[in-house]
Amino acid sequence: MKTKMKNLLFAIVLFCSSLGVTAQSNITANEAKAITANVMADFTKSVAYAYDKCVTLDEFKMKLYGKATPTAAGDGLVEAAYLYLSGGKGREEILEKDNGIAVARAFRYLYDQHKQGNVIADGSELFGGKDDLESNPEARAADCKWYQFWCLVENFANWVVQNWQIIHEILIIIFYGL
Repeated sequence: MKTKMKNLLFAIVLFCSSLGVTAQSNITANEAKAITANVMADFTKSVAYAYDKCVTLDEFKMKLYGKATPTAAGDGLVEAAYLYLSGGKGREEILEKDNGIAVARAFRYLYDQHKQGNVIADGSELFGGKDDLESNPEARAADCKWYQFWCLVENFANWVVQNWQIIHEILIIIFYGL
C-alpha cells in the first residue's frame, strides 16, 4: 500500500512539475480537480485515526482540535474528511467524487496569508496553530501530524509554495468554473 501511495505521489510530483515547466500557462479544470482530490484523499487518511463508527462530527472535531480553534477553511477540510469517513468512502471514491472546494478553500486561506506577508510554517494555521494542537494528546499521526497541512502534501508542497499563480488558477477554476 505504501508503495502504491509513493508511486501515486511521485506521479503527482511529476505532473505538478510539468505544470511548473509550462510556467504561467493555464491548467485545466481536470488538472485542478486531480490536485485537490489527491490532497483531500491524503488529508482524509491522515485524520482517519480519530474516526470511529458512530462518532459524531463534534466528537471527531474534539479529538482532532482539542482546545484549538480552527479557521473556517480548516474546519471545512475536517468536515469533508468526516463525511468521507462516515460514508465509508475509500481513496478511489474520494478521487472520483471530490469537488475540490474544501482543499481550494485551504489553499485560498494559505495564499491570502502569504499575500499579506504572514509566515506559513506548516499549515497548522488552518486548524488553530501548532501550539494549541500539540498540547492535544489526540493529535497524532505516523509521519505527519494531521494538522500539518504542508507536511501532508509534502511531495508537492514546495511546488505549491513556489507556484502561487497556479494555485490562484486552481481557486478560480474550482470556485468560478472558468
